[in-house]
Amino acid sequence: MQAYRFRLLYEEQDDFLRDIEIKPGQTFKDFHDIVLQSVDIEGNELASFFMCDPLWNKQLEITLIDMGLKEPDPEFDDDDDRKPVNVPIPVKIMQDVKIREVIDDPHQRILFEYNFLNPRTFFIELIKIVDADPKKNYPQCVKKEGTLTPTVAPNFLSFLDDPDEDAMLGELDKMIENGELEEEVDENYTTEPEW
Repeated sequence: MQAYRFRLLYEEQDDFLRDIEIKPGQTFKDFHDIVLQSVDIEGNELASFFMCDPLWNKQLEITLIDMGLKEPDPEFDDDDDRKPVNVPIPVKIMQDVKIREVIDDPHQRILFEYNFLNPRTFFIELIKIVDADPKKNYPQCVKKEGTLTPTVAPNFLSFLDDPDEDAMLGELDKMIENGELEEEVDENYTTEPEW
C-alpha cells in the first residue's frame, strides 16, 4: 500500500510548512480534516480544494458541502460570433471524491481555500509517493514548520463605532444647522473645456 505525501505552504508566511501523508483511497474530506488539524484551525467555515494545472489555474473545485452549483454542460456549442462566456469549473463534494480519482500529475498542484469571508489560501503540491506504514494511521502530518499567524478581516464599518468620528459628525451637523458653513463659489470655475 502506498501513501501520497503532499507539501502545504501558506501564501502569507514564508516560514510555514506542513507535509501530510494520505492514502490514495481516502477522501478529500479526510484531507480537509488533517489540513485543519495540522494548522490548528477550528474548522467551522466553508472550504474548497481546487485541482490546478502546473500554472496554478483552477480546473476542478472539490468543496466541503453541496452549494447547489451545477457543472458546465459538456455539450455546449460555442458559436464564433458570441462573446466568450466564463464557464464555471466543475464542482464535486469532498466526501464523495477519493484522492486517487483526481491525481493526474506526479507533481499535482492543489489550492486549499478556507473561510471565504476571511480567506486563507494554502498551496499544496504532491511531492512524493511513499510506502505506507501498516502501523500508522492515515492521514497524518509528518512534518511541521512554523505556526499559522492569525489574520483578521478588515472591518470596513469600524468608523461607525468610533466615538471621535461620531463627535466630528455631530459638530458638522450643528455647523450646518446654524448656517456656519457656507458654500464657497469659485467664480473662475467652469464646466466648459478650455480649448
